[in-house]
Amino acid sequence: MKMQRREELINFILIALGSFIMAIALNAFLLNNDLVIGVGGLSRIIEKWFDISRNYVYWLLSTFILLLGSLLKKENNKGDFIFRSFTGIIWVSLVFFPLTKSLTAFRLPLPESISFLLMPITSSIGAVLLGLGIGIVMKSGGSTCGLDLIARLFEKEKGIEKSNTMRVFDSLVLIIGIVTFIGRDLLNISMLQSTLLYISSGLILIYLLPKVVEFVDSYNTNKA
Repeated sequence: MKMQRREELINFILIALGSFIMAIALNAFLLNNDLVIGVGGLSRIIEKWFDISRNYVYWLLSTFILLLGSLLKKENNKGDFIFRSFTGIIWVSLVFFPLTKSLTAFRLPLPESISFLLMPITSSIGAVLLGLGIGIVMKSGGSTCGLDLIARLFEKEKGIEKSNTMRVFDSLVLIIGIVTFIGRDLLNISMLQSTLLYISSGLILIYLLPKVVEFVDSYNTNKA
């Protein structure tokens, strides 16, 4: 009993740590540069469209995905599903992540022109940090109630690798983001360099993120 409680406490701490790392990645490196993927990216796009705080939008989208996951678990009734601690640990992910995202909503103190030129670098750093955070949460038995949950459902029920599912959904979000944040500048020759920088940064993000998530989630902590 004591061992079980100790394990639950460790998982709680790791989920909190993973959520905090994700919040830093999203707010400091990605969303403030309009680099959008996943549920966090959708939240930023909706914020741009309707002037609604992305924190509230994230809450709504995450809750919807959480409820969808609950229905699929009940409907499929497969036994040992990914929600070993569904009623406890997953709610920590849902509550703690938006909270830390609000607390770390800051912008790196760089001039806008330099910040834009450094976008591929910030995209790479953001991808590694975000993947690390998501991987830690998943490794601890939780979920961010985002694309990682959808990816795990597809892997469990359809045998499709998590990384492939994440890339497909992230690509769709990125395309919507390109239309939203670049729009008419796509056809503007004078803005070609900026457009290519934005698109290449998004592609770096889509390529790196699933690799980091997969590496952390599959890492064997029992190795010597």
